[in-house]
Amino acid sequence: MSTARLACKYLVTAAQVAAAWHLGPPAARAAAAPVPPAPLAYDMSAYELAPQFRREPRPWTVKEVRREILTRVAAEKRRREMDVYYYRIGYTIAYPLGMSSRPEIADLPMPISTLRYPWMVWYSWANEERWRLFHAAWRHLGDKEAGRLMQQEMAALAQWDRFSEVDGNLGLLTGHTAAALSLALANTNGWNVEYLSRARQAAESLVERDVWPWFNSTWVGKELTPRKIVNIPVIALARAAQLARVINSPRRDALEEKTLEILRTWCQLREGAENHTEGVTYDGYLMETLTEWADGLPDRKPIHEFGRRTFQSLTEAWVALGVPGRVDLHAPLSDVEPEMTFWFTALSLITDWYDFPEGKWLVQRFPVERMRAAGLTAALTRRSLARNNAAPQPAQPRELPYALSLRNGWQPDNLLAAVGLSRNGMGHLQADAGQVVLAWQGRCWITDPGYQQYRPGVEREYTLGPEAHNYPVINGTIQTVKSPKLEALETLPNGVQHARVDLAGTYKGLPKEAAISRDVWLLSRGPQGVVVRDSLQGLPANAQVNYSWTGAHHLAWAFRDGWTRLSDGQRVLWVGTFPGQLEPAALKRHEGTRGPLTLAHTSTLADGQGVRWWVFVCDPKAGWQPPSVGFKDATLEVNAPGFTGRPWVIR
Repeated sequence: MSTARLACKYLVTAAQVAAAWHLGPPAARAAAAPVPPAPLAYDMSAYELAPQFRREPRPWTVKEVRREILTRVAAEKRRREMDVYYYRIGYTIAYPLGMSSRPEIADLPMPISTLRYPWMVWYSWANEERWRLFHAAWRHLGDKEAGRLMQQEMAALAQWDRFSEVDGNLGLLTGHTAAALSLALANTNGWNVEYLSRARQAAESLVERDVWPWFNSTWVGKELTPRKIVNIPVIALARAAQLARVINSPRRDALEEKTLEILRTWCQLREGAENHTEGVTYDGYLMETLTEWADGLPDRKPIHEFGRRTFQSLTEAWVALGVPGRVDLHAPLSDVEPEMTFWFTALSLITDWYDFPEGKWLVQRFPVERMRAAGLTAALTRRSLARNNAAPQPAQPRELPYALSLRNGWQPDNLLAAVGLSRNGMGHLQADAGQVVLAWQGRCWITDPGYQQYRPGVEREYTLGPEAHNYPVINGTIQTVKSPKLEALETLPNGVQHARVDLAGTYKGLPKEAAISRDVWLLSRGPQGVVVRDSLQGLPANAQVNYSWTGAHHLAWAFRDGWTRLSDGQRVLWVGTFPGQLEPAALKRHEGTRGPLTLAHTSTLADGQGVRWWVFVCDPKAGWQPPSVGFKDATLEVNAPGFTGRPWVIR
């Protein structure tokens, strides 16, 4: 079952589920059991607009968590095959349930000619999710049928000849299978004797046959560089260590010690000049594994002590980049995939360990429909997670390892300006310094593709090319160096939040004397909005500067008096530039986009220098009269229609 399918809420009550699966005859069960809905499109707007997720953030209850588990388990029992949606490439592949042999590459298509697609990643996600749901229903809700199905399917793993990807490498299939076996074998009470024997056989084979040779060739005596300790190999290692602990393997100590060393090194790199991160999504993916591994240690006190600052930093990033009114979504800077909510499980354990109030606030308002099975289990079993906390206050600008957050709150009518600040060479981070994502009313109005396409072609060119981001593109030159410099991050006396980033070092091939900086102001008093100023100097004469502002999918566009109007039918975001105007001809649809349109703008700097202003004004009344802009003595004044107070004044 795909991550996207698991995110959706099945429209059936707990009473119906109980009646269908525990009280009714087979025919009644078949009629009443829910069918998993179709997966959502691989697009940020699909999750923003999905009606099952659009509700005011409020604390969940344990009763709602129980109901969600029951609902999903009922759907899993109805399943007759494992259909897996590979959302990144748009393929759906079916597999038999409880497979007695590993899928072979000869039975799978080749969607990308330049690589063997990692088919086992999504397949292992689906298997682990199914088994975790069955485990939760069996161990915590008394569903013996769920327990039997889990045991039967996990016993079939004993017949697999290896737990590796289609290219032969150990990775996420190894890790997710080890995670499921670790959970299931930690408590063997109530297991069928034959199933238990075969499941343990599979666990021992995974550790001894697959992991141990790989461990010695991959980890022993190797330097733990930033590129070495990334999500795929570390997830495989840490989950194998967790499994070795559960089955008391003779390889346990070596695997555990290396995992501890990796976590310690990861924390040091994140807190140091490296600013180590793979972004909020992939940090969360890795940390779901490392926090669950640590949670089962006999003594995790040392980890709690040396990891406290790092876990707090992770919490701050997951909170600070959340879309106002949608705590389950993050501003799509670099690879931010709304399907991957692994980070919620990690945050649940972190907030259970520490008293991080804003982390607890987020956990309590995360929609149960979006929790993965591990997150649902944490919410069901850890009493500390159900206690209510107030929203983080006050909202202050924050520097995060790969982004800046300017915001005035977390409610739907608050405003977030997330600014890209990638400063390391990790693969899931794009060179997007200064990229501005503007989120308001549960949506990202000015947005970003949020991913890089792996298939060669126009979509990959779009997600990595000159029209993917809204920083200035100079004579066709995009950013390729992740070395921006943060020059200012402050709250001014009038309450305006301000950031300045030096972008000059992010471009290759510009004159040595080139100076490029971007200022971003977030304004809250009176009308809400954001002002962006780009200052460019030392460029060649007649330098051409291009901008591409991506508007969210399904917003309506209009042009009035030199301004652009984006509307969701109830509210409006006005976009303007100075000097100059925005014309209808500037709107375009890139061939590689999955839906969002782009507002393009080009200017020429005759003497190689200039200042470009961009103004974004929120209008909650969806008016049709645009703001007005005045400029005098290097000061920008913005008057919003219908507002009688003082204009915005930006110097």
